[in-house]
Amino acid sequence: MKDLKCFGLMLIVVLLAMGCPGTYGNYRTQSESEAKVTKRELIENWSDYDIWLRYHTAYEPPRLIVIIFDPKNDDKKILVESSCIKVKNQKMWTENVKANTASDGDFRLVWDTYGRSYFTGVQEILGLDNQFYGFIIHQQYAVLLQRVDLVDENTVRLFWRVPGTRERF
Repeated sequence: MKDLKCFGLMLIVVLLAMGCPGTYGNYRTQSESEAKVTKRELIENWSDYDIWLRYHTAYEPPRLIVIIFDPKNDDKKILVESSCIKVKNQKMWTENVKANTASDGDFRLVWDTYGRSYFTGVQEILGLDNQFYGFIIHQQYAVLLQRVDLVDENTVRLFWRVPGTRERF
């Protein structure tokens, strides 16, 4: 009986250790009424951010699927995967904005998939306790945002995947 109690206690400790959540943040969709920033404001104030671009290379030419905005004026850092390209200058940024601005003037990651245009939205990148790290723009259904992992108290790593492929980031 004593062995059974000891085994039960050890099992509970192991299960608790395995079941404890990691240190995660999240992505939060902004409603129009509570939006901290709009796509247009991010585009116009691009120099306030370190900006990272991720293209889907299965297409020719490659299609832009993710834009990450990491504010320069804070001590927080967003780690991105190695295939993301950092915006180095205004010319590079202007070319990407122009290529993804629709005829109505709205900025969206233009994927006309099977005759459908999907919503391009801005989401906040949050760490533990809803600490703000930056913004991400992506096209609905072209990228599935998965999680935000806390690396240390000032750094997060982003994870997403491209549906229908084995690509995970």
